[in-house]
Amino acid sequence: MPVSLTLNCPIRGKLKAAAKSADGLTPSEESRRIEAIRFLLGKGYPKENFKVEATVKKLGNRGRNSVRADLAVLDVPLTSIESGDVDALLEHAVLLGEIKRDNKSAAEAKATQVDPLLDFAHKDDCVALYWDDTEQRIFWREHREGERRKDHEAPALSLPPFGNKITVQPLTLEDTVPTDSLLDAFRRIEDILHGSGIDPEARYGVILQLLLTKLYDEHSHETTPTEPLALQDYKALGTTPANALKQANKALSKAVGYYGKHLPQAVPKKFEISDETLLELLEILAPIGILASSQEVMQTFYMHFAKHLYKWDLAQYFTPVTVSDFIATALSPGFGEHIKDPACGSADFLTSAYRIGSQKDPNYGQCVWGADNSANAVQVAVLNMLLNGDGKSNINLEDSLEKCATYEDRYEIMICNPPFGTQILESRKKVLEQYALGRKWEEVEGVLQPTQEIREKQQMGILFVELCVRQAQPGGRIAVIVPNGYLGNRSTQYMALREWILRKCRVVSVSSFPRFTFKTSGADVSASVLFLEKRDEAVPDSTHDSEYPIHIGLIETVGWRLGDKKAKPVYKRDPDDGSFETDERGNFVLHTDFERILGEMKSSDAGKEWDWLARDSEPSDDPGWSIPAGEVVGEGTLCLDPKRWSRKAMELRQSIAEKPHFRLGDVVDFVEQEKGKWGAAEVFRYVPLDLMAGGGYRWSTMRGWELPDRARHSAEAGDMFLGAIWGSVQKWMLAGGDTDHLLVTNGCHRIRLKDTSPEGQDRLVDLVAAFSSDAYATQMRSFARGSDGLAEVGEDDVAEVLIPEISSEDIRESIRPFVKQLLEGHPSIQAKIDDLLASGELDIPIPARRPSHSVLV
Repeated sequence: MPVSLTLNCPIRGKLKAAAKSADGLTPSEESRRIEAIRFLLGKGYPKENFKVEATVKKLGNRGRNSVRADLAVLDVPLTSIESGDVDALLEHAVLLGEIKRDNKSAAEAKATQVDPLLDFAHKDDCVALYWDDTEQRIFWREHREGERRKDHEAPALSLPPFGNKITVQPLTLEDTVPTDSLLDAFRRIEDILHGSGIDPEARYGVILQLLLTKLYDEHSHETTPTEPLALQDYKALGTTPANALKQANKALSKAVGYYGKHLPQAVPKKFEISDETLLELLEILAPIGILASSQEVMQTFYMHFAKHLYKWDLAQYFTPVTVSDFIATALSPGFGEHIKDPACGSADFLTSAYRIGSQKDPNYGQCVWGADNSANAVQVAVLNMLLNGDGKSNINLEDSLEKCATYEDRYEIMICNPPFGTQILESRKKVLEQYALGRKWEEVEGVLQPTQEIREKQQMGILFVELCVRQAQPGGRIAVIVPNGYLGNRSTQYMALREWILRKCRVVSVSSFPRFTFKTSGADVSASVLFLEKRDEAVPDSTHDSEYPIHIGLIETVGWRLGDKKAKPVYKRDPDDGSFETDERGNFVLHTDFERILGEMKSSDAGKEWDWLARDSEPSDDPGWSIPAGEVVGEGTLCLDPKRWSRKAMELRQSIAEKPHFRLGDVVDFVEQEKGKWGAAEVFRYVPLDLMAGGGYRWSTMRGWELPDRARHSAEAGDMFLGAIWGSVQKWMLAGGDTDHLLVTNGCHRIRLKDTSPEGQDRLVDLVAAFSSDAYATQMRSFARGSDGLAEVGEDDVAEVLIPEISSEDIRESIRPFVKQLLEGHPSIQAKIDDLLASGELDIPIPARRPSHSVLV
C-alpha cells in the first residue's frame, strides 16, 4: 500500500507527498524542497516571488517536452508575470533551484542540471541552488567585459539576503547549520576518501581527525560565534590547496592536544591526504554545525563510526535518546548544578543532561560526572561526551559500589540506569557491609528494620539505588530506573528497599515504561523511573511525613517497535489516512509519550509541590495524575508500582465503587493447589491456559506420567479458575459437567463460592459478567507484582478486585442461561463435540494426538 507524508510547506500549506522509498520512511524530494524554501524565506526572499516546478526551457514539438527548475524565485511577485511565459520568468529569475532527495547522484546533477540552469538564466546575477540531504550549495557566474566568464560555488550559507550581491565570507559558528544525518555526510566523506585511493582502515583514521578538529573548532568558538572558524570551505574562499592543508593541520594539532588524553588510541597530528582531497572534504563538512545537531543524530553516527574505527559493537551500551532526554528534562539541571551517573555506561544520560544544562550554563561540562567499572564503557562514554560537545569529560574508570562513601552528600543531581536483575549480584563483604540494603532486614513491632547481619549477596540494582541517594546532597534530586519488581514484590528485600527509600527521600514521581523498552540492551523486563528528592534529615520510618503528592505516569509509546531487538522507529501518522507526520524541517516525528508525561508532571500536584520537576516543559492542559504518599504507606506492602496507582486503574475502581458492588474476596474462597500425586497410568484431562477462553475450556488427554509439573489443580464442578499472571489475566474458566480427572494448570487461582445456597450461587451471574469484561482484566493487570511477563497477581490482591453487582433482573435473567451452560460443561459447540467424541456417541474417528506443535500432521 502506498505510504504518504503530511508536509507543511510555508508557501503551499499542508501537502500529501509520496514517501519514495521501499519502507516509506525516507524523506521525499518534496520535503527537501520545503527545507530549501524555509532557508530562502529566512534569507528574506519574499513568499509571493516563489514558483515551484518552474519551466525554464520548452523543447520538442510545440514545447511538449520541457526542462524544469524544482524552484524559482523572481525579483517581482509571481502574479505580475503571465502564467506559462518562460521568457518573462527567466527575465526576472534571481534564483533557480535543483532539489534532490539524497546525495547519491550529486556530481551528475550539478553537471547536467544545475549548470544548465545558469545557461538558461537571463540575469547575470542569477544564482543556482543545489540542495540534497548532505550538500547545500550555490553557483553563480562572474561576467567581466573582455574576460572569460568565471564560475563560482560556495556553501548555501553564503547566500546573502534577498537583493544583495554575493560576497563569500569565512564561515562562523553562527553560520553553520545542524544536519539531520551526520552519518550520511560522513558516508559521502568516506566515498571521497575511497575515490582518492585511501584504504578502509586509514579512511576512518582521517574521519576521526576531521571529527576532532571540527568539534574543537566549534567548541572553541562557542563564546565567539561570529568570528571565523578555523575549518572553512577553502575552495569557496579561493584559498590555495597548499595553504588550506597547512591551516587544517594547525587546527588538527590543537584538537589532538586538547582531546588526546581522553582517547583510547593516539591520533596523528597531520592529515595524510592530498590538499585537493581536503578541499573536497571540507566542502561538505565546513558548513555543518555538529554541536547543534541533535543527540539522536550524534548517537546514530557514533554507533556506526565506533563500530568501524574501534571494532566496538555499541548496541549493548546505549540508552535510547528519547529515554535519556525524558529523564534529564524531568530533572531540570540548572546553572552550576553538578550531576553524576555512577554506572554511566555510554554516558547517554550525561550527554542529555549536558545539552540541557549548557542552555543555562556555557561551562556546564565541568558539572557533569560519570563513573563505570568497565574500561570499554568509559572509552565509549568519553567519546560520546566529546562528540556531544563536552571537552572536559569527567568520566572515570571506577568501582562505584566500592567507593560510595567517598562521594557522600556531594551532588545536586544523581541519575542512573543501573545494572539490574536477579542474577546480577554483589557478593563482596567489604562492599555489602557499607550499605543498609546490604544487610538483612527483619520486622520489629510491625516495622522493617536493618539488622547487623550482612547478606551473602544482594542485587547490584538495589545497592545502586542506595548509592544514588547517599551521594545526592540533602535536598538533591535523584532519577533511577528500576525493574517493577523492586517497586511491588512482597518479599522482604524489596519491601526493605521501599521502606529505606521512603525514610531517606520523598518520592516525587514514578513513571513506568512499557514492557520490552530495554530489550535491545538485553533487559526483557518492565521497568519504571523513580524521581526522588532527598530529605534534609531521614525520618524514623515510612509512616512519618507522608502528606505529599506523588506523580504517577504510564508511558505507552517510546518511539520504537517494542519486542523487536532491532528497535525500528515508530513515527506519528495521521489517524485518518495513515500518512506520516513531519516537523517543519520535513523530518518524521517519533511517536512517543514523553512530551505528554513531562507536561503532566509539571501540571500535577507533584509539579506544584516540587518546582524543579519538568521545570522547562510546557504544562499539560489536563492536570497530571498524583496520589497522596499516604496511599502507598497505608497499602501494607509500600507498593510503588505505578500500574497499581495509575489514573486508569484507580478511576476504574472508583467508578465501580460508586455503584452496587462487592469485593471478590467477600464471596469466594481460595482453594489451595495440590502437589500432583497422580497415578502414572491414569488418564486425565489437562487444561492449560491457552485452552481457556471466555469461561469455557478444552483439554488435552494425558496419562499421569505425561502431565507437566504445571498440572497442580484438580477441579470440582462449580470451581472457577482465574489466570494469575499479568499476561493471562483475561483467561478464566468455570468447571462444569463431568469434572472427574480434570486437572488445571497452576498458572491460575482456584476459587469457589462461599455461599452454596441458591441465592449465593446466583452470584455466578455477577462473576461471569465481570470476568468477561476489560474492567476485571484491567484491575488484575494493575495488581500484578513483578518485572516481567510472569508478574503475578497474588491471592490478597485478587481478593481486592471489585465486582459490579448487576441490579437489573432482566439482565440477570438474560445471563443465567450462559451460566447454566458453563455449569453443564458445554460452554461452546467445541466442548459439546469433545464430550460426544470422548463418550463414543459421535462416530468420527479420533486420530493420534500430535506429540508436539512442530509435527506437521
